[in-house]
Amino acid sequence: MSFDNWLKTGTRLPDGETAQTLYVRGNEWQLYTTASGGYALLVTADLYSRWIARDLLEEGLMFEMSAGDKDVFVVTAPAGRMISSVEFGPFPQNTRQVLDFASAVRAAGQRTNVSLADGLYISSFSLVLPTFTDREKTEVNLILGRWICGGMNIYLSDTARIRKYASFLDDEARLSLLSMFGLEEREEGDGSVLSMPRSIDGTWKGADRSSQGASAEESVTGVDRWPRQEGDFCLPGRTGLERFFREEILDVIDREEEYAKFGVGFPGPTLLYGPSGSGKTFAVEKLVDYLGWPIFRITSGTIGSKYIHETSRNISRIFDKAIKEAPSVLIIDELEAFLLSRDQARGNVEAHIEEVGEFLRRIPEAAGHHVLVFGMTNMPDSIDQAILRKGRFDHKINVDMPSQEEVRDVLDHLLEELPTEGNLELSKLSRTLAGRPLSDVAFVVSEAGKISVREKQKAITAQTLQRACGSVAPVKKQRKFGFNQ
Repeated sequence: MSFDNWLKTGTRLPDGETAQTLYVRGNEWQLYTTASGGYALLVTADLYSRWIARDLLEEGLMFEMSAGDKDVFVVTAPAGRMISSVEFGPFPQNTRQVLDFASAVRAAGQRTNVSLADGLYISSFSLVLPTFTDREKTEVNLILGRWICGGMNIYLSDTARIRKYASFLDDEARLSLLSMFGLEEREEGDGSVLSMPRSIDGTWKGADRSSQGASAEESVTGVDRWPRQEGDFCLPGRTGLERFFREEILDVIDREEEYAKFGVGFPGPTLLYGPSGSGKTFAVEKLVDYLGWPIFRITSGTIGSKYIHETSRNISRIFDKAIKEAPSVLIIDELEAFLLSRDQARGNVEAHIEEVGEFLRRIPEAAGHHVLVFGMTNMPDSIDQAILRKGRFDHKINVDMPSQEEVRDVLDHLLEELPTEGNLELSKLSRTLAGRPLSDVAFVVSEAGKISVREKQKAITAQTLQRACGSVAPVKKQRKFGFNQ
C-alpha cells in the first residue's frame, strides 16, 4: 500500500462529509480532517476484513468507497466526537473523553489479547481497534497514560505526572480509572524525561532511577547509587546552565578540600524558575545521572496531608532520608504549591507558617550534610521571601524556553548519529521550534525517524523533518535563556 494521500482535499465521502487535510496515517489507515470540523478514518480492505473476522467490528458500520485505485472503508465523526490514533492523536481535552476511551479500551481487552497501543479509537462506536503492528503487547497502564498525556510515555498509575501533564483530569476520575483496571497509584515526580520520545544524548536511563525516594513512606533501604559518568558533564542546548552546573556545582564537589581552605563549602541550594516545559527538571536529572547519586523528591503529592502537622512531618522524613543517603540530590518540585508568601496563603495559616518554617530549617541543614538541593517553580514572585534569601537558595537561575541557537544545538546533537541525506535546513526548523519545550524538538526527530521507516526511506531528509514538525505548533513569541545569581 502506497503512503501517498489516498484522498484529495475536497473529496466527497459516502455520508456527505468532505475530506480536508491528512491528519496522521499508518501502514493501512489514514485519518483526515473534514470540512465540518470532524474527522474521517479510512482503512484498507485487508485491515477491515481482519476486524470483521475477529469479531472486533460489526459488518456494515463503515462505508466502502474507492480512493484512486484502492478500495477502502471509511467512517466519519462530526465535530465534538473523536476518531483518534492511540499513538498519534488527536488526544483528549476533557475528562468525559478520557472516561469514554477507557471504557472502550476495557471492552476491547475483553474481546482480544492483541495490543491496543497502535489502535484506532472511534468514539461513536465505543471501540478501540488494533492495527496489528505492536508486537510487544504494551501494557494497558502505559496505553492509557500515554493517550491521556498527549502521546508522552507516562503510566496512568504515575500520579504526579498525570496531574502535571493532564491537569484537566480531576482526581476522582483518575482514581476511578485506576480502580477500573485494577491499578495502584504511585508518586514518581515530574516526569519531564519520560515526556521526551528520545533523550537528548540518546543514552539517558534515569527514568527508573527517578522513582527512588519518591514517597515519604518508602524505606531508604536499597536506594539506588550508580557510578559517575566518564568525561565532562554535557547539557546540549543549555550552554549557560551547563556552565553553571560545571563551575558552581561539579567543580566545588570535585575540589572540595581546595575550596574549603578558602571558606567555600558544599554547593548551596539552587532555585530554577521558568515556564512549564522549559526543561528545569530534565536539566537536574541529567546532572543526577552524571553524578550517580540517589535522588529524592518533595512534591505536593508526596507530602500533602489533610491532618494538621502531618505535612511538616512528611517534609522532615524526606529530608532525613536524603541526609542519611548523602551525598544525594533533593528536588523540591512546584515550590509555590507549599511555600507561598504568607499574604497569599489560604486555609490554615498557622499550618502554612509551620511548613514554611520546616523548609527554612531543613534546607540549609541538608546542604551542610552534602545534599544538593534544587527548588523548581513557575511562579518565583509568589514564594515566601524568607525562603529565597541567601543561605536558603544561594543561586536563582532563570530557565526560559530555548532560543533558535539552542534548538539548533539540540537538533545537531540528536541527528549526528542518525542516517541523514542532503541539506536538512536545520536553521529553518530551528526558527519554527524556538520557544517550544526541548521535548518537542526530540519528538520531531523521533517522528521523522518513524516516517522514514514507514516510507522505506534510507535516510532522514529536510522534507521528512518538516512533515514531522507539522504536528508541533510554533509559538509566536521567542524567549531567551538567561540566569542570574
